[in-house]
Amino acid sequence: MVGGVELRPVRLLADVLRKDPTALARLDAPPPNAPPTVAPADTVAAATAAPEPADTVATPGTTPPRQPAVPNLGVLDSFLAALRQTKADGSPVRIAYFGDSMIEGDLITGDLRNSLQTEFGGAGVGYVPINSITADFRSTIRQTFSSDWYEYNLVSDKLPSKCPLGISGHTFLPREVASRDSTGIVADTSWVQYQAGQGRATTRRFAEARLFYGPGSGRDEVLVTTDRHRVPHTLPGCATVNELLLKPGVPARTMRFAFAAHGPRPVYGVSFESPRGVVLDNFSFRGNSGLALTKIPFNQLAAFGNLLDYRLIIIHYGVNVASASYASYNWYERGMTRVVDRMQRAFPNASILIVGMSDKSSRIDGEFVTDPSVPRLLAAQRRLAERNHAAFWNLYEAMGGENSMVKWVEESPALANKDYTHVNGRGAHRIAGLLFDYLMKEYTHPTPTGAPARAGRPDSTARPARDSAAATR
Repeated sequence: MVGGVELRPVRLLADVLRKDPTALARLDAPPPNAPPTVAPADTVAAATAAPEPADTVATPGTTPPRQPAVPNLGVLDSFLAALRQTKADGSPVRIAYFGDSMIEGDLITGDLRNSLQTEFGGAGVGYVPINSITADFRSTIRQTFSSDWYEYNLVSDKLPSKCPLGISGHTFLPREVASRDSTGIVADTSWVQYQAGQGRATTRRFAEARLFYGPGSGRDEVLVTTDRHRVPHTLPGCATVNELLLKPGVPARTMRFAFAAHGPRPVYGVSFESPRGVVLDNFSFRGNSGLALTKIPFNQLAAFGNLLDYRLIIIHYGVNVASASYASYNWYERGMTRVVDRMQRAFPNASILIVGMSDKSSRIDGEFVTDPSVPRLLAAQRRLAERNHAAFWNLYEAMGGENSMVKWVEESPALANKDYTHVNGRGAHRIAGLLFDYLMKEYTHPTPTGAPARAGRPDSTARPARDSAAATR
């Protein structure tokens, strides 16, 4: 404040040394022992070598559409065929969406699921683990549980062979009952209760539920209470993964499961679904880079694959990997190749979609700008998809490209949090709409294998139906 006049703060370096359009790519340091003119193998420069689609040639008097530096890649044949089949006769189509904190609490997946179910039919939130750190703020389903469950997960130090991880990266052991009598279940056994969410018509009732559990004593039971109607069920089966199918006579608002286990009994989760249309499972795990998915035994993945028959596997990681300290992401590409290979073998009927890194900002010269690691990681993720015959969707470009995260944070109302990394409920809704656009464009006009697809515009008008909770998360 000078003479009563408020002055604009000046960031000397940031304001004087403004970036030109190619500055971001030049932030990458040359690889060790290489000439200064040689770019790293997995920089954004390598990704721009892909030929431009023929239909992007500019015509006189028009501005050619902006092409992503790391183009999309469409290889979704199995999934698209399944969508066409369900459109024709209601056949079930199941999707697994693996990700980190970007999708926890059903962010992105809740809106995407709602759009797909509105377009192709289906109901229910899909697979839900026995307990979750997101139970307090997830709006698509409400979940409470007793405190006596023992949990193993992807970050557990020791994973006993008799309690392998399930498809969500968790396994839960109920407390063993003291009584040797298996004819009744006392009130204080390990329990979990689910209440349907209110925000969307497709998740307001439980029409069908499937309980997934591992082998154990033949005397084990679960008491299922459906809207106060109690029915005990035995837990038979000695397979790697077993299921108990439950169909309430009238679609239910609440379901409670109380377990009487007489020995170690792995319990994995419950899926709420319908026999027709789309089901989308959210498999979020905070802090996961994606590499930890190899801790799930392959026979477990395959056993779940036999029961769930996925037609699309979405793999969405990156915010826990991107770091300016990494000059190359070849190590990540190699590690995730193992993950993709296991997914393809465990779920042979599924297409694989790699969701590229979203924009992420770092403070450089006093100003928040796109972190220089983002284009390097994007290029590695695209190569990962191309080399493993998987599809690739460039979320970074769909958001708006360079410095789009800054715009999302500063937009009113904001679409992202002040950490300049994570989107909020509004931003998740926007991303779900962009991803739905991409899938529907592929559904209408599939991209030939190996050909780049245009990224969706950040202001795309095709949006999933908004619920009241999404705007406030």
